[in-house]
Amino acid sequence: MDEKFLSKIKGFKRTFVIHSNANPYASAALAGNIAARSQEEGLYFRFSDNFIPMVNDVASEEFDANAAPDQIDADFKNDWVGNLRTTGLPACGLKYKDIRSPEENTMRYLNAYRRIPEMKPRIVHESRELSVPNEYSLDYVKLVALIKAGGDLKPYLSRDILKKKHPDNNDALLNSWGIQHLHFRKKGSDPLLFCVVAESDVFVIQTLPHNEEYLWVNTQLVEILHRNWPKLILRAKHNGLCAEAISADKRYTLRSYNANFPVTVSDGTVYFPLAGGTMASGDSMEDRINCVRFLQNLNIIKI
Repeated sequence: MDEKFLSKIKGFKRTFVIHSNANPYASAALAGNIAARSQEEGLYFRFSDNFIPMVNDVASEEFDANAAPDQIDADFKNDWVGNLRTTGLPACGLKYKDIRSPEENTMRYLNAYRRIPEMKPRIVHESRELSVPNEYSLDYVKLVALIKAGGDLKPYLSRDILKKKHPDNNDALLNSWGIQHLHFRKKGSDPLLFCVVAESDVFVIQTLPHNEEYLWVNTQLVEILHRNWPKLILRAKHNGLCAEAISADKRYTLRSYNANFPVTVSDGTVYFPLAGGTMASGDSMEDRINCVRFLQNLNIIKI
């Protein structure tokens, strides 16, 4: 799969690309996995129950079961747009953009919603490999305490969210592998703390330097998840694929074009993108699937 082809399809909202050197049917295998998950979980599903919020978690207005029939005005499209405008997007620090379609604004909301963890107490689990630089040991203790107390993690997240005020920007690492990166201090820090922020838990993976080459495609992160919490990423595991090595340089190139790739860990286990992967547009694959299904049901878009 050459760069000329990847450059042509980059930006396509409904195109999903996965590259493999050893598995010519990797795309079919992933499609089968998605179909099976959809059949198992229903209309709105998650590749990992921990990584991506359900569409039906979206807050809705209270329903008055005693309303008279002539008082019911069912306009699901306007109701949803109104919810995005007044509740959903503002809760993520965003405004509804009238120049964008309801589908585009829904994608912005789903993306930002995933990037900003809900403020709630979580149990912290540390990998056996975790190593925190001495300079940041006290900062790490404070950060763990904040997580356990259910405090606001926004100041420690990607600079996109508060500093640049673009929480709807795509985070390729989060969209592909479901991994967040945290700064040790509100003003930022050189080393970053990589973790999975789940519904009731945070799995702390490792600290890596911000300027490390190929940082965002470092398969050490997947390896540590595999060694410490294999059940957490079990649904991304595929027993039918051959083990293969994809160089860091190749992984970096593929990620830069929003293309996906399987990861083989040291014992030969092969994983698809842990959080479902990215579309050629850079959007989360599962956000796109669930957005389309959700809006189809509201008769906002037609496929």
